[in-house]
Amino acid sequence: MIRNMSHNSFALLQARGYKLTEPRRRVIEQLHDRRRALTALELHQLLASEGISLASIYRTLELLVELGLAEAATRSGDEQRYIACSPGQHHHHIVCSRCGRVADITECLLEPFEDVVRERTGFTIESHTLEFHGYCSACRQ
Repeated sequence: MIRNMSHNSFALLQARGYKLTEPRRRVIEQLHDRRRALTALELHQLLASEGISLASIYRTLELLVELGLAEAATRSGDEQRYIACSPGQHHHHIVCSRCGRVADITECLLEPFEDVVRERTGFTIESHTLEFHGYCSACRQ
């Protein structure tokens, strides 16, 4: 299934007119295969033997976020981490604070809250993100 997710990402990248370069392919594969939030430096360490530069990794991550194929995870005092995402599927994440393991939460219960926010602020809400941080079962032990 993970391999199919990366192939879907490849297809979307090409459908939007971007070339599937080897660095892009390898970054996408690593994000999908590792199933954890990774920094650009961690990706660089994983791909250094393949000659993929840190600059290429940063450019690829920016593109993947722009296309909705990855999200930047937030965590106070930490370097930006990236999570592979399925395009067009609204979901949220829970990220292990120790090992970076990521689980998707596909159920969204925020619509009623959006209504309250919209009424109180007068904003038109285009999107929202919600991210949980905690410890996975392996790291709790």
